[in-house]
Amino acid sequence: MSSHLTKVTDALQARFLSTVATRLVRAPSISLTSRDVAAPETVMVPTRHGDVRCFVTRAAADAPLAAGGTAPPVHVHLHGGAFLVGAPRQDDHLVRGIAGEVGATVVNVDYSTWPKARYPQAHEECYDVLRWVQSSGTAMGWDGERVSISGLSAGGNLALGALELARRSGDPALRAGVLIVPAVDQTVPPEQYTSPLPPSAGKAHTPFVSPRLVRMVRNYYFADASRRAEPLASPLRNDEGIAALPPLLVVTAEQDSVRPQDERFVDKTRAKGVPMTYHCASGVDHGFPQSSKKQDEPAVRELAELMRVHLTENLA
Repeated sequence: MSSHLTKVTDALQARFLSTVATRLVRAPSISLTSRDVAAPETVMVPTRHGDVRCFVTRAAADAPLAAGGTAPPVHVHLHGGAFLVGAPRQDDHLVRGIAGEVGATVVNVDYSTWPKARYPQAHEECYDVLRWVQSSGTAMGWDGERVSISGLSAGGNLALGALELARRSGDPALRAGVLIVPAVDQTVPPEQYTSPLPPSAGKAHTPFVSPRLVRMVRNYYFADASRRAEPLASPLRNDEGIAALPPLLVVTAEQDSVRPQDERFVDKTRAKGVPMTYHCASGVDHGFPQSSKKQDEPAVRELAELMRVHLTENLA
């Protein structure tokens, strides 16, 4: 395929993801809590780039950290989608699991994606929402001193970016972080995004995160190539920031082309002395947390249980 045709097809695919896919993506029907969790409230949060819509799911009243009449902790969640898909409610099942089984109120952030935003706008929006969360406990009915954050795929990159901006500003430390198949290095060449699994029956596994998808992420959200190695874009390269991270849960997927960089991140984080729980979900690829496939359900439930334990321990 010619270079010109590749650019045209990539542009069309990126536009499809940012428009059609954004409207169509839904959370799987799996339930990750046995408690009653109310539908989310919509709150517009002011940021330096304008108001950002957030979906606030209140902690179940009888959940472990919400019982007893005290204000519950609060958890900020950042969805994935290659910085192109703006669909925070694709993670409603995970959000409801946290609200119901941990007892934290969850702020699910509808940050700006391409073409409305390019690096570092979404990173700055997510940080500004985090600061609002920390400063709005009394008004919003949560404990602004017991705060955690999670991010999935692109959202993992944004979560680390928010933590880095908080570190630079000297903000209060968060209690915990959860990174699910996070993108941590924007300098890895697209052609290196191949399956970490050996070929089966002589045929290579086709990864969810393909070289084409990585090209689109780089060309559209991280359009300025000179900035892709910056700490916000490539947190794997941010040694000072890594040392200051809160206790982490990092979950990768066995078949994921992103797994090699995530494992380097885990090794570096452990070497810096950061409390770390690491789990690699077997038999699944990058998109398993939103999968509706029956064979992926055990991995999704395992993820939810890991999150429950990690957040309950660190937000108590």
